[in-house]
Amino acid sequence: MSELKEKINFYVPDFYSNAPLYIMLADFMQTLPQWFYDDFKISAAYGSFPNCIWNGGRVGFDKITRPVMDVVIQELNKRGIAVRYTFTNPLLEEKHMSDTFSNICLEAANNGMNEVLVNTQVIEDYVRANYPGFKIISSTTKCLRTIEEVERELEKDYYLVVLDSCLNKDERIFSLEGRDRLELLVDHGCYFNCPNSERHYEELGRSQLTFTETRFSCPTVGKTFEEIMQGEHSISRELMTEKYIPGGIKHFKLDGRSFQPEKLVDSLLYYMVKPQFRPKMKEIIKEGVYENRPSW
Repeated sequence: MSELKEKINFYVPDFYSNAPLYIMLADFMQTLPQWFYDDFKISAAYGSFPNCIWNGGRVGFDKITRPVMDVVIQELNKRGIAVRYTFTNPLLEEKHMSDTFSNICLEAANNGMNEVLVNTQVIEDYVRANYPGFKIISSTTKCLRTIEEVERELEKDYYLVVLDSCLNKDERIFSLEGRDRLELLVDHGCYFNCPNSERHYEELGRSQLTFTETRFSCPTVGKTFEEIMQGEHSISRELMTEKYIPGGIKHFKLDGRSFQPEKLVDSLLYYMVKPQFRPKMKEIIKEGVYENRPSW
């Protein structure tokens, strides 16, 4: 692989449930660097602590305490991995901004390193006014599906703008001013240009607000990683290094908050680990993370 001037920035899913996995990977990158590609870094892990009504994109319920939050954030941050909150519930209103638990989540990560994904003006304005240390990122859940909409979004004061995956292969993105702030979702399992996305995000947001299980079933959940990579909006590792990085795009998001563990591991290994070391790394992850999961 040719020398790259800039590293690939990967953003990985579900910092809470997968924190042990990302901690293990980050540590192995230090002790066994020859197993990994040398052109990337895990820049952030996105998601939410369970029961947070501001959360969007997926629904999460579980028991959680502030000391556990602190440990997760500290362990990821000290390895250079930012915590990125998915505060993208599209049904949020001003009245929800006083939610105690959601504000505790922000307070726990309010150290100047971490990030917030937004898709509504109410949450964006609230975070900017009350927690200005967070980097604000425009979410793919806005479903901006024209180049003109993306251009207008890049003109705003966002740290990054996450592209709708239907535009991943649109050649016009390489001519956009500010394309170095674009983030592309590279292994999205959903249908290309799915007509149900906005309705799905609303249903997920309603479930999170009301603490009820979602009734929306996505037919693409059962796809294997190999099937996902055959999708017309998926981006291979080769394309990243041969086309997107030279074209000025260096931020890439990996899907996976709804993935089963094995599919998520397949995705991480494909993008981060050299082929000859993937089987052994998969064994190590299975034993160290999923069979003997560390407790906080």
